[in-house]
Amino acid sequence: MKRGGWGSAALFLGIVILLGIGVRACLDLPSKIASRTASGVREGVAEVFVDLLHVRPEVREGTKVVWGQTSARSEVIVAAKKIEVGYDWEHRWLGSRKVIRLTQTYEVKAGFDLGKLFWVEMGPVQGEATAHLPAPEILAASPIGDVSYRDEDGWWNKVTDEDRSKALTALAGEARRQGEKGPLLEDVKELAGSRLVDLARAKKIRLQLDYLKP
Repeated sequence: MKRGGWGSAALFLGIVILLGIGVRACLDLPSKIASRTASGVREGVAEVFVDLLHVRPEVREGTKVVWGQTSARSEVIVAAKKIEVGYDWEHRWLGSRKVIRLTQTYEVKAGFDLGKLFWVEMGPVQGEATAHLPAPEILAASPIGDVSYRDEDGWWNKVTDEDRSKALTALAGEARRQGEKGPLLEDVKELAGSRLVDLARAKKIRLQLDYLKP
């Protein structure tokens, strides 16, 4: 074969190899972009929860746990409300009645217990995620000001310090119960939910919310 023929063959072979590398790179590009996009969505979701609730949730893809849950706080208060609570107690013994009547204003605070497991499930469509959040709950009930207190002794059935202590404890429990029955827990869902969805939307992520049962 002539020297020029070998040169042409080598040039042709080089072009074929370069074309093969280029085609393979193009074929691999979509999967690399998809992988990078999925990683970006995971990071975006994590940033949303860190910004609002100071917790990075567990992230799942199907049955696979991609990231574990980490939290900088044990509880996050989202909403609070002042309520006035009353509690009446009486006891009868051999026809003698003793009574305690209490009234107190409380600030009831509600939010999320981040010590409980919750997770974010990616997909099924790229750029979408579903957050399975713990149910909101009453986190604190703090008395405001002085309690209005009145008691009445029976003839031989006297009010004791133990009676007073138990009545005050029951009053605080009643504040929590009224907080649970009122709109406060729904307010937590609305406030936290709308904020999480807005933060996710700013990162081009479609986030849906699902609250776990208490």
